[in-house]
Amino acid sequence: MTMKRGHAFTLIELLVVIAVIAVLLAILLPSLRAVRESARRIQCSSNLRQLAMAWTQYLDENEGRFYQGENANFWYGGLYSISETQYDDAEIRPLNSMVDFPPLITDPEAAALFRCPSDRGGTPNRFSLLQVYRYWGTSYPTNHFLIGQNACKPFSEPTKEFDLSLSDRITHMSISKVTVPHSRLLLMGDYGWVNQWKPEAHKSPELKEQAEWHRKPDSHNLAFLDGHVKFTRMQKDYYDTNDYTVVPFKDMISWIVKIQNR
Repeated sequence: MTMKRGHAFTLIELLVVIAVIAVLLAILLPSLRAVRESARRIQCSSNLRQLAMAWTQYLDENEGRFYQGENANFWYGGLYSISETQYDDAEIRPLNSMVDFPPLITDPEAAALFRCPSDRGGTPNRFSLLQVYRYWGTSYPTNHFLIGQNACKPFSEPTKEFDLSLSDRITHMSISKVTVPHSRLLLMGDYGWVNQWKPEAHKSPELKEQAEWHRKPDSHNLAFLDGHVKFTRMQKDYYDTNDYTVVPFKDMISWIVKIQNR
């Protein structure tokens, strides 16, 4: 009895199959990357929402006063970082106690609340290829007109007078001094948002792209003072737009408009 031989792929058929698979992968991979990035952006948004709630608790327990001090816009919470020279543990970072963050922790994964899962770095220094989280201990800088040093240095000559006046106003900043709607006032967000609007912080295109973690130009996850989080496009050099403001005082908005229209 003669056995029939099974049909084998010819070389042409094999090449066709490989070509079809390659085409399908080329079509599907961008979609898969987009889905993965969307998931990361949602996780980042969730982190910011929890941190915004923690700031509300902090204000309640500190008579409405915002945290101020050297590098407070980064050293407010999170992991002990390689940039720190003054502190030797994470216990002194005030927001940590609001989110049950254990002191003296050294495992970066344990501080996931303070880390954007899409953190790709972008810090304008020799650590620019390092995650912002690894350098500062958190991926999320605050609005230093609220949470930061008692005064800010003038950003550039065109805005020097404005910046000096603003510095005087934010000394010992408290929630009671805020006169703009809390829903428009930026509280904190992805690292790149700071370099997007500050006039002196226009970095190289490569650095700028690196700091756009969610792969949409000029856009970042931002938490506002009322606690809501929104994926927002930042406008270069603009302190105030229809979508946000970084200045907590309503009577300074007209001054801002004049600066922006120069």
